[in-house]
Order: sequence, then structure tokens, then C-alpha cells
Amino acid sequence: MHRKHFAMTLAAFTTVTMLACGAGSGDTSSAVSGGEGTNIEAAPEPTTAVGKVGQTITLTSELLGDKTVVEVVVAGPKQHTKEPGSFGSKPEKGLFLVLDVTVVCKQGTYHANPFNFKFVAADGTVFEQAFAVGFKPELHAVDLATGQKTAGKIVFDISRAALNGGRVQIDGVGLDANKPAAYWAL
Repeated sequence: MHRKHFAMTLAAFTTVTMLACGAGSGDTSSAVSGGEGTNIEAAPEPTTAVGKVGQTITLTSELLGDKTVVEVVVAGPKQHTKEPGSFGSKPEKGLFLVLDVTVVCKQGTYHANPFNFKFVAADGTVFEQAFAVGFKPELHAVDLATGQKTAGKIVFDISRAALNGGRVQIDGVGLDANKPAAYWAL
């Protein structure tokens, strides 16, 4: 019983110390720029930006004094009813939506990963990445440092109906990795 009390006291002390030292929440904020001459700035508190396909979305996170700034562009949406190549598979849900992604780490470090992206239909249905290797070059998981970038294609197997009002989601940075940070509307 004494160990349990000590562990709880230590956890509370650590939390208070981190907050007092400015550890921050690690919340991701996002902003949209580019395309059609518009810039959308994120509010001081965490936000979820929405831009159009082709616009640059900037994700920013600060945790324990480490700041991460990443610029991401999702562009060039194309629809396919079959994977390229003579043995290409057909999409189970109706069509493959293929998009070009560019990720640039402006500050800090960032783990770029195709699984950071989801497709969300207007009705809230979420589509994960499709296993379709025929669309080259693929976006691969890679750790980026300041000044580094990566690019490639991401693929979703979606229904035709999902396209109407659908959008591409990117997850947040750091502690917000499992929360939506921004969207690109098709």
C-alpha cells in the first residue's frame, strides 16, 4: 500500500513540475497557405485547419521546449478503377483515390508516414490507407530532421459516394498524433 501511495505522489509531483516548467500540452496547431492567394492562420489555441487540395498546411507543435514545424501538401487527386500493371487489383469499395503528398520538416523532427493520413467522407465514414502498391512512387515512412523532405503517393479505396464532400485528414504532431490536425477538401 505504501508503494502505491508513493507512486501516486510521484506522478502528481512530476505532472505539477512539468506544468510549472512550461512543458506545455503538446497540442498541434495548423495553418493553411498557398493556392488561390489565401492564407488562413491558426488561432492561438489548438485548431483543425481546412484547406483545399493543393494548399500547404503547416503543423506546429511545442512540447518540453522542442518545437516541430512541418509543411504538408496533398495535391493531384486522381481516381482509378484498377491498379496499374497487368496484374493490378480492383478496389473493393469502388475506386482508388490516389493523391500526391509532400512533407517538409521546417523545424525539429517529424515522422512522415502514409498512415498519418485518412480519408473522411461527408457522413463521417473513415477510410484508411489501401494496400495498392502499383501507384509509384509510394510515400514511405521516414524520420525527417530540419530541412529534410519526402514525397510520394497515398492511396485510399473508397466508394464513389464518399467523394462528394470528402476530405483528406492528417493526424497531429507529438502528443496529438492520434487526433485530426487538418483537412484538405477535394
